[in-house]
Amino acid sequence: MTENQVNVRLLALELLLEITSQKEYSHVALRGALEKYQYLSKQERAFLTRLTEGTVERLLELDYLIGRFSKVPVHKMKPVILNILRMSAYQLKYMDRVPDAAVCNEAVKLAGKKGFGNLKGFVNGVLRNLARNVHAIPLPDLSVRYSTPAWIVRQWTEEYGEDVAVRMLESQFEERQTAVRVNFLKTTKEELIRRLEEEGVHAREIEGVPCGLFLENYDYLRALPSFREGLYQVQDVSSMKAALLAAPKPGDYCIDVCAAPGGKSLHLSELMKGTGMVEARDLTEYKTGLIQDNIERTGARNIKAVCMDAT
Repeated sequence: MTENQVNVRLLALELLLEITSQKEYSHVALRGALEKYQYLSKQERAFLTRLTEGTVERLLELDYLIGRFSKVPVHKMKPVILNILRMSAYQLKYMDRVPDAAVCNEAVKLAGKKGFGNLKGFVNGVLRNLARNVHAIPLPDLSVRYSTPAWIVRQWTEEYGEDVAVRMLESQFEERQTAVRVNFLKTTKEELIRRLEEEGVHAREIEGVPCGLFLENYDYLRALPSFREGLYQVQDVSSMKAALLAAPKPGDYCIDVCAAPGGKSLHLSELMKGTGMVEARDLTEYKTGLIQDNIERTGARNIKAVCMDAT
């Protein structure tokens, strides 16, 4: 708990309900919570992020594990109880630093706080049985093991072979470094590295990508003044390379479809040195709104967000 008495597990539960029941995008729900509760400690924010993201990533596996020890089918459980069990199962299997007893006790407390006191015994029984067996339960197939829909596993296996398909499935859970692209409209790489170091963030260059940096040792990126000033854009290395390979010339007209949140589009805009035009398209006003936010933050001029499909 913080001085403001925020129960991080309760907050994670509310996020999971928002994601699974209200169908909110997980990154949008989590970002909203992190912005609202900026006074959480770095450790609490890290715990909330890992618990929420990890539970969502492993849903199929977690539901299978829960089903092994519950007489009530997973699809018939109350959403609150199901998500308490999911987040607890994730902690039992993937968060070794959290004692099993603490996981079970906190889950029982959550059930009571959410008005399901009559199901506290059920929650306790399922989780204590799971805690004793979680690492010994065999998973039936690749779909469950990697929490990926069966039709995707079949398609990848048919198209690429099982060995390649397994490597693709495993890659979903590899820890990725945060990559950003320097906004050369506003700063230089050297100046940005210096600025980030002043903010307590370690930045290092990305081999073969002159516009990119890997960032480490930060808490909440969006809270940094350098981010708010638009000095860089969070962008995967593969996305940076795509724009670099496209190599637009000054004065070109570029159309980027499925463009949100706009990283590649902004990169194309920058590569044309303020000339020409980039039309960054996406299908919904929400997504084009994300693009527009980044356009305004970075100060790009030769780009527009358009709510439109690829036709």
